This record gives sequence, C-alpha cells and structure tokens, in this order.
Amino acid sequence: MTRKLLSVTAAALFALSSATVVFAQTTTPATTATPAPAATSSTSAPSSAMPSKDEIKTARQACRQDATGQGLKGQARKDAVKSCLQQKYPVLAKRKTCHDQGTAKGLEKKALRNFVKQCVAAA
Repeated sequence: MTRKLLSVTAAALFALSSATVVFAQTTTPATTATPAPAATSSTSAPSSAMPSKDEIKTARQACRQDATGQGLKGQARKDAVKSCLQQKYPVLAKRKTCHDQGTAKGLEKKALRNFVKQCVAAA
C-alpha cells in the first residue's frame, strides 16, 4: 500500500515539475523579448549614463560586424570599431581620457577611481 502511495506521489511530482518546465519555457520567450527593444533603443541613442557591460558588448559586436562588412582589416578595423563605440557611447571615450589623465598624474587605485568619477561628472 505504501509502495503504491509512493509511486503515485512520485508520478504527481514528476507531472507537476514537467508542467512547470513547460510553463516556464512558454513564458520565457515573451519575457526576454520585452527587454530587448529597450536595450536596442539605448544602444542606438548616445547616452550620458554609463552603459551596462551587456550593452557595451552588444554595441561592440555590431561595430565589429560593420567593420567586417566594410572589408576592413588590421589597424584600420580596430580604429573603425573604436570610433564606432565612441560615437555610440561618448561617456566611454570621456572615461578613457580621464583614466589616462589620472594615470599620467601617478594616481592609483582609490585615488584614480575618485579622479575618474569627478572628471567624468565635470564633463
């Protein structure tokens, strides 16, 4: 009797977990499709806020594809990708400039981080 009860319970748990997986699979594409347009709009319009790593990665891939489509190779390709990223995210270019200035002044770690924050905010 307990063996039957155990089997029925196991079957019910399996069915419930399978239903949850199916439900999760059917709702996941709708959930991931919703944020994508927001990320696309933020990568296409220059922003003064610091972009997320995912946004930078997506923008860099798009810039690389553009450079490849133009048939660029070597240093010309690197320069084109860098220029493309600077056009999409001017704050990254400013941050790099500030970081280089702080490094030239001999700042390190926390002092450098604070200098970069103040420098970017001043722009």
